[in-house]
Amino acid sequence: MQIEANNYPVAVLGAGTMGEGIAQIAARAGHPVMLYDVSQQQLETALENIAKRLERSVKKEKITAEKKELILGNLIPQKTLGDLSQAKLVIEAIIEDLAIKQTVFCELESLLAENVILATNTSSFDLNKMGSVLKRPQHFVGMHFFNPAPIMALVEIVRSQHTDTAVADTVFKLSEQWGKSPVHVRSSPGFIVNRVARPFYSEALEILKENGTDAASCDAIMRDCGGFRMGPFELMDLIGLDVNYVVTCQIWESYQRHPRFAPSELQKKLVDSGRLGRKSGKGFFEYGEQIENSTAQNAQPNSGPDSIILEGPEHLPESLRKLLEGGSVSVENYAGNGYIRLPEGAIVVPANGKRSTERSAEIGQTVISLDLCLDYERSSRIVLASSLECSEQDLQQAVGLFQSLGKQVSVIKDIAGMVLTRTVAMLANEASLLVQEEVADVAAVNLAMRKGVNYPLGPLEWAEQWGWDSVVETLDNLQQVNAERYQTSEWLRQKIKLS
Repeated sequence: MQIEANNYPVAVLGAGTMGEGIAQIAARAGHPVMLYDVSQQQLETALENIAKRLERSVKKEKITAEKKELILGNLIPQKTLGDLSQAKLVIEAIIEDLAIKQTVFCELESLLAENVILATNTSSFDLNKMGSVLKRPQHFVGMHFFNPAPIMALVEIVRSQHTDTAVADTVFKLSEQWGKSPVHVRSSPGFIVNRVARPFYSEALEILKENGTDAASCDAIMRDCGGFRMGPFELMDLIGLDVNYVVTCQIWESYQRHPRFAPSELQKKLVDSGRLGRKSGKGFFEYGEQIENSTAQNAQPNSGPDSIILEGPEHLPESLRKLLEGGSVSVENYAGNGYIRLPEGAIVVPANGKRSTERSAEIGQTVISLDLCLDYERSSRIVLASSLECSEQDLQQAVGLFQSLGKQVSVIKDIAGMVLTRTVAMLANEASLLVQEEVADVAAVNLAMRKGVNYPLGPLEWAEQWGWDSVVETLDNLQQVNAERYQTSEWLRQKIKLS
């Protein structure tokens, strides 16, 4: 199905940041776009902002001057809702107030043709509740764009229990024509992205609470080892701690205050004290021309061992084996359980959700845990956590081993699940629950997290690469710390049985 843009008028309600961005997208695709806002000043500002962005695109030679004029010519400011009568699709992007949205949609129903598609850009409200006041809820759908809308590829196409399949399919295809990456999702608190992303922030806040490491080091670990564009603390500062905290609270309340969504007291104290992030000049970090933020704590240079033994190399991640075998340290391979044995007898083992001290007691050997990496060869950082009985010499050897392989090394406190290991396990668990509840399918979840928040891999893609059994083992071990928070989904357990 190909919709002819010039014959398909689109109306956008709300000329704020999201509204102007959505209007620009539709206008660039060739649609006549009617832009409405209760504030004439806001409407004029939106058109000026769009013109400025397009002019920058011309200067960067991304579009021609002629294309810019065509896009601006497609934008038609309107003064009343009644002026939108020719629209075939109306996208609402007004204030996040349920009552106001419902009132506007009811008024639109009375003014527009019966077959008009009414779409909301809401990021938080249940479409079943929002559409309950409508006479034709089958024509009501969610089109959740991400900020900045002209740049971000993802659009969550949200269905209520009444949304006609043809309506959802129409806006899905239209989004594709606009150059976006749409995904279908059933209306559920947080949809895909805002729900699945919660552990990215919440685990980091728990790690800080446990004094596992500092905020700057945690961010560096997530970037360097996990391939995330930003760490959780710098991202919360960018979003605004108040905004991030409110979204967390909303989802927590929507899921009957389940412990895995519980808001952080640490974050609340920062918000209450006015430390909101970049916009206030202070958050987890401080901002300003004269301020130098703290950087990751890297281990001091150490000498590595001359040789190591890989006991059961087939049980180690392939990228880790390649890293170790490609270095200057002599490597011998023996049968075993996936241990990297150092000359003095200590073993380095991939993290599995237990503390190193606990694993040392179980195994009967000195354990140094190694945090997860998306790709050990490509990662610029390695993260270690030693057991209480580990000698300084053993730890220095482990640090030196990875430094000899060209890595920065972070040594963190011995906490359950370390940093990336527990975070990825929880991202995968939340994603799997969403699939289990039939809110969205696996492909949609993975695509949404890659395109909506720029994750290096979709959570379930990452879980498959890591190994379903490793994810479940990590979560099961974390349950010893908090049984409810780290409860493993049945979907993940089934993946082990099927693999």
